[in-house]
Amino acid sequence: MKNLIQKSKKISTKLPLIRIKSIKSNSHNFGDIKNHKIGIGEEFWDYRDYVPGDSLKKIDWKKSSKFSKLFIKNNENQNSKNIWFWINNSVSMNYRFSKKTERKIERAQIIGLILIDIFLRSGEKVGIIGSDLGLQNGKNKLISLASNFVESSFHLFDSRIKKGDIVFIISDFIENPKNLREKLLNLSENFYSAILIQVLDPSELNFPFKGRNRFFDPVSGLHKLFNRSENMKNIFRKKILLHQKKIKYMCDKFGWKVFTNQTNETYESLILKIYNYL
Repeated sequence: MKNLIQKSKKISTKLPLIRIKSIKSNSHNFGDIKNHKIGIGEEFWDYRDYVPGDSLKKIDWKKSSKFSKLFIKNNENQNSKNIWFWINNSVSMNYRFSKKTERKIERAQIIGLILIDIFLRSGEKVGIIGSDLGLQNGKNKLISLASNFVESSFHLFDSRIKKGDIVFIISDFIENPKNLREKLLNLSENFYSAILIQVLDPSELNFPFKGRNRFFDPVSGLHKLFNRSENMKNIFRKKILLHQKKIKYMCDKFGWKVFTNQTNETYESLILKIYNYL
């Protein structure tokens, strides 16, 4: 854990801070992160659920008394977007073709920690999906968030995420297309703004295998043996490219963004793309 934090901070401190502007929720386009500037902040905006760390002074006791939970009354300048992170810890994320590159899980963890550190230093509130830890704010909160992030919940759901929050999903997205579609659809129905980061090993796109090889399919859980692996190259590449197109199609439909980062590419190139997008 210590090495992951040190490596991520070494990279993050060289990169620009990312500040997410407060925006008014738009029922027609929840994926638009920059469609409204911060206002004066005196106009009543809406209610949201109370989350640990909120000031008790902001609770609307009258509205809360009618329900079994606490509500916060937002003014325009208070309607900032919280940022949430989720990482895929499935078996496929442990893969790497060469010892010269990182495992996908390590790459995903460092990408997440770099972004978390940048957002914390930018003054944003950051949370980990499925963690018992509440939203954190402040540049000294990276260590507490890191342990929870690395051990993220398997389920991509958290009742604390409010409408319009930004969710970073870091995964290889190598799973049954139907299951993946259902997960993303559930997120979109809750009006979350999502940014997907697909982490892949170069071999998963280039398929450099030759001769007799045994492959494990993380979707079906089966092992498959090929005597002449090179004959499968075109078929495999078509499948992975089609899978990526389907992911992009879903993201475009929901107003989301998807980025791809291979384990032989630099971290900086990905973070700067995200910076330019936000």
